[in-house]
Amino acid sequence: MILTLLVFLIILSLLVLIHEAGHYFVAKYFGIKVEEFGFGFPPKAFSIKRGETVYSINWLPIGGFVKLYGEDEAGGGSVKLRPSERVKDEKRAFYARPVWQRAAVVLAGVIMNAVLAIVIFYVYLGISGFKAELPLLGDHKFFGVEQSKKATV
Repeated sequence: MILTLLVFLIILSLLVLIHEAGHYFVAKYFGIKVEEFGFGFPPKAFSIKRGETVYSINWLPIGGFVKLYGEDEAGGGSVKLRPSERVKDEKRAFYARPVWQRAAVVLAGVIMNAVLAIVIFYVYLGISGFKAELPLLGDHKFFGVEQSKKATV
């Protein structure tokens, strides 16, 4: 039971880390300031600041987040800020970026999860010698495929 829970948390942590890394690297690529890269949910257990980004490990290990500069100020782009409310260094703010760049940052997490699935699939195939055994449920004959019928239980 404990081992199952531990394996589950490790796999979930890997998925979350890859997902959040997708957001992080695409935001950095477009020049959006990343304020914090958090692994787990607060309260913070440990944090370190490298450059302009705080990297934190938090106590609740079931998630993660990337906090982008200017992500909250404009409410997802629906609020127009008055000049007195503008954030400094606005050109690096999330809300000030073109829609296609914001969409790329948001979609990067899902794309990274898909890439991870593909990598895991091909690693598994490589380990198994690029052979897969599937039981035949009938007498289907496939052209160009060497097949044998095995007993299924």
